[in-house]
Parts: sequence; structure tokens; C-alpha cells
Amino acid sequence: MDFLEAMNFRHACKIFDENKKISDDEFGLILEAGRLSPSSTGLEQWDFLVVQNADLRQKIREVSWNQVQMTSCSHLLVILAKISEVKPGNEYIKKIISRRVDKEPELIAQREKFYQDFLTANFKNDDELTYHWSSKQCYIAAANMMTAAATLGIDSCPIEGFDADALNKVLNLDTTKQRVAVMIPFGYRLNPQPPKYRREMSDVVTWIK
Repeated sequence: MDFLEAMNFRHACKIFDENKKISDDEFGLILEAGRLSPSSTGLEQWDFLVVQNADLRQKIREVSWNQVQMTSCSHLLVILAKISEVKPGNEYIKKIISRRVDKEPELIAQREKFYQDFLTANFKNDDELTYHWSSKQCYIAAANMMTAAATLGIDSCPIEGFDADALNKVLNLDTTKQRVAVMIPFGYRLNPQPPKYRREMSDVVTWIK
């Protein structure tokens, strides 16, 4: 389907058909849409965790307001926001810089200084400030993956309803390194799509000329 058809098809699917599974190829395309997403300063502040283990899914459900999507979906994606790796001087940042074509020492030094100054000035080596910045980038990837899924006729549901501290513990995360930003169950709807309600364009957009 084309882009607008996909946007109209996409909705927060609450009930998945547990008998229908997404193919490896199609889920790979969804993940690729996330991998290719833009991010602030190009640091790709996310990691993707695909949880297919039934026991772990049940534990996730228990700390996620008992939402059935956690266990009934075909694929459960947990998007983790980086913290320590996107702090000044981290090896991850050096690795990102090393991918660039302009590898002359002076250009690398300039790029390292840019990150040092930008990250220090804006996030002050603080875990909370860094997490909130990283999590915003995760939502860009999340939106792209849900839209990519919709073009394939695959449903999704963004999930913010969870006990963050409990969920991070269930996933055995070192929260100084990364934390859950958002989760997305993917699969196929069991019931017809409900009506989509959105504000009119004239109510949403203001032009400044």
C-alpha cells in the first residue's frame, strides 16, 4: 500500500491473532527501517531487543499493566535508549566517528571536540538528561518501524504503559548504560480496525508567512 494508505491502516492494535506470525524477511525489513532512522548528531542512541521467549514475555506483561499484547503478538520489540555510550569520550562515539570518510587526524579531532562540547553543554554527564535525549531518538525509530510494518499489512501498538524500574530489572539492564524507552508488539489484528479519529488539518496547522 502507498504511504497514506499505510498511515490510515496503522492503529494501536490491542488484540492480535496469536495464530499468525510475521515472516523473518518482513520483520527484517521492519528492523531495517529502524536501523536506517535519523538521530540527533547521528549517534543512533538505540538498541533493539526482540523478545520471543514466552516466559520472559509473561514477566514483561506483569510489569506492563498486564497488557495482553505483550504475550499475544507475533514479535515483541523493546527499544533501549543508550546512556553511558553516548556520553563524552566513550568508545562508542569514537567508533561512530571512525566510520566517516574524512579520517584525517585533524578532522577526527574536530569531530571528537564537537561531540565533547555538545554533549557536555547539553547533558552535563547526567544520566537522566542523557536518557531523555536518547529516548526521543528512539521514538523516531519506533515511528518508522510502525509505518514500515503498516506498508506490509502488519499491525503494531506503541507501549509506554509499564513500570519502568520493574521492567528494567526484568530485562536485567544496567540502567547506567541503557533503559527501556518504548515497546512495540507487532502482529496481525484479530478484529476489524476501529474508526480513526484525527483533528482536521485546519485545526492542526498554522502557516506563518
